[in-house]
Amino acid sequence: MSPRSKKQFEAMRHESMEKIANAALQLFGKQGFHSTSIAQIARAAGVSKGLLYNYFESKEALLHFIILHAVEVGEALLEQALAQNDSPQQQLRAFTEGTLALLQKDPVFWRLLTALAFQQDILEGIMPQLMEKQGTAMAKVIAVFAQLGVPNPQEEAMYYSAVMDGIALQFVQMPEGYPLEQMKEMVLKRYLKP
Repeated sequence: MSPRSKKQFEAMRHESMEKIANAALQLFGKQGFHSTSIAQIARAAGVSKGLLYNYFESKEALLHFIILHAVEVGEALLEQALAQNDSPQQQLRAFTEGTLALLQKDPVFWRLLTALAFQQDILEGIMPQLMEKQGTAMAKVIAVFAQLGVPNPQEEAMYYSAVMDGIALQFVQMPEGYPLEQMKEMVLKRYLKP
């Protein structure tokens, strides 16, 4: 049997980190961050505590990895919507549809992440980084609304963001009966007039 390549080791590392992060997210969402121990996370992930500490120096570092990964998913979605569409109407449609499709794809993940977001004390360590990323994303959304020609692009972008957050929150709490498609159409109808 030949030794593993650097690429194989990197794939194994990534797989282990994802397994640990998924187990931690499940436990953090159900038990709360403070009530979850590293030993519980390692057991749920099927790894040793030593291996967990090899990837994450602390429970806080693991939490930051989970949250920043979710933020990066949102950033990538926004970048894709902006890059692959010419008009602000197409960009807004692509971002709105993509955001809601992410929710539909894995509502449990987003529900657990939302539960973490309401545990404010655990976000203190990464709040400056989150605020910076949110500011950058919001500036891009404001630019889309400016191109749409709305009277106050900043307020409209903030309103849009609040509506999308509200839809997401309601959907992750009750995904079975929630009229997600109708909500999407209402959002789009407000901004994409025929």
